[in-house]
Amino acid sequence: MIAEKLKNIFDPFVCLNLQVWENFAKLGTAQNFPKETILKKSNTTEKYLNIILKGSGGNLIWNESNFVCIDIAFENEFLFDYMSFTLQKSTPIEVRLFEDTSIFRISHQNLQQTLTSGNFGEKITRLIAESLFIDKQQQQIDLLTKTAKERYVEQLQIRKGIEKMPLKYLASYLGITPQSLSRIRAQKLKT
Repeated sequence: MIAEKLKNIFDPFVCLNLQVWENFAKLGTAQNFPKETILKKSNTTEKYLNIILKGSGGNLIWNESNFVCIDIAFENEFLFDYMSFTLQKSTPIEVRLFEDTSIFRISHQNLQQTLTSGNFGEKITRLIAESLFIDKQQQQIDLLTKTAKERYVEQLQIRKGIEKMPLKYLASYLGITPQSLSRIRAQKLKT
């Protein structure tokens, strides 16, 4: 089941034989976590590459008096501190779950094994990096070229379950206050 799920996640980028994903799935485990679980504390080093099978979470950073959400992830998306994972250094990013969540996770050590084995490991990790880069760049473009309402409506269309995300984190991800997001939601309900 995990292998088929991984294949479906990556098929839009590269179509690999199911056997490749069965081998990749052996590197990690599927785990369930309750809402508000902190997968990585701030100022620590990321040890896992996480793929959300069901649920949601985000990358948060403390800013003076509250957490700011700098990235969100939902079903079939990656949720981990990529910079910390890649460099194996601590960062101020906290990785937290927003709801009960099922995750497929691979340790840094196990991922390194696949990179040296030649079994499509380099291709898979390159695709992960490209996907994360494209998502982050699109987020930056949207922040500069779209209104908060446009960004919110777009996220509703492309991300299943976003309405369950805590208001304060969604608002900070969109670059607005929770009060502004409440007004946008109220306007959206009227239309």
